[in-house]
Amino acid sequence: MTVLVTGGGGFLGGHLVDLLIQSGEDVRVLALPAEDVSRLTAATVDVCRGDLRDRSSLEAAVDGADRVLHCAARTGPWGDEDEYRQVNVLGVQALLEVALAAGVERFVHVSSIAVHGTDVRGTADETTPLHGGSDPYSKTKAEGERLLERMIKRSDAPVTIVRPGLVYGPRDTNGFARFARLVEQGRMPIIGSGHNHVPLIHVSDVARGILLAADAERAVGNAYLLVSEEPVTQIDYFTTIAGELGVPAPRLHVPYHAALALGASAEVAGHLFGMRNPPPVMRFGVRQLGGENRFLGDRARADLGFSPQVRLTDGVRQSIAWYREYCRVEGGARV
Repeated sequence: MTVLVTGGGGFLGGHLVDLLIQSGEDVRVLALPAEDVSRLTAATVDVCRGDLRDRSSLEAAVDGADRVLHCAARTGPWGDEDEYRQVNVLGVQALLEVALAAGVERFVHVSSIAVHGTDVRGTADETTPLHGGSDPYSKTKAEGERLLERMIKRSDAPVTIVRPGLVYGPRDTNGFARFARLVEQGRMPIIGSGHNHVPLIHVSDVARGILLAADAERAVGNAYLLVSEEPVTQIDYFTTIAGELGVPAPRLHVPYHAALALGASAEVAGHLFGMRNPPPVMRFGVRQLGGENRFLGDRARADLGFSPQVRLTDGVRQSIAWYREYCRVEGGARV
């Protein structure tokens, strides 16, 4: 069986490719023209160069594939909203249309819990309305899901949607490594009381959940939250990272609403001055870390047999081992 993984050179996609190779599948990856995929070529993965905005490259990548596992996306909460829409909405539509024309048997779309908002103020599951947020990432991911839902109803497309929580693990340079560096340097603040729940999930569990979603017949046409069953608070997360690093746990607390106001001001200034890089504080990150976000994975457990295996202590231990080997330099830490 030939499996196409879009975004296979990225964090989650790379771990998914590793799992597919271990399972004996023929793996093909769609990678951007300039993307470094040397790790994948060393593993004899078939690499197709292309872009979700280039339909002809999608046709070449999908040709002969039995399944498509769509991990690629325009990520991050800062940038031109139209660029996000080109990839996260129109690119999704083009990829599914091409896949259906090629006779692909299953299509798994990797979305995000951010489609439900970045601070649900309590508990949420798959029935919680999609509304995204004010940032272009969560807004366009929600739009992409709505588009897929229409295509599923219109053409009985064999699509399953998965919505991972806050994914962490080895090779997570954008999230975990940044937090580890701040904790190690004593600069990681706790937002609010720190007793709020953070919907973490280890990357290897997400990869397994995607494969389960691709195999389960009853999953067609449905969406599933992929989150850890272990309740983890913000303080739990950063204290565990600090313990594994052998440094003091963060003690500075920043009031939640003050952090939101600071993020809003930073975003206004960023737009005013045309900043290409995101401001150091944004409401998206404040809500993800400081909001009360409990997501329930009952549907994935019932339909997919999904049961996360990696507990926080083990996941952080693995991630810190990677961080020490690949992200540190003499005299401190750097990503």
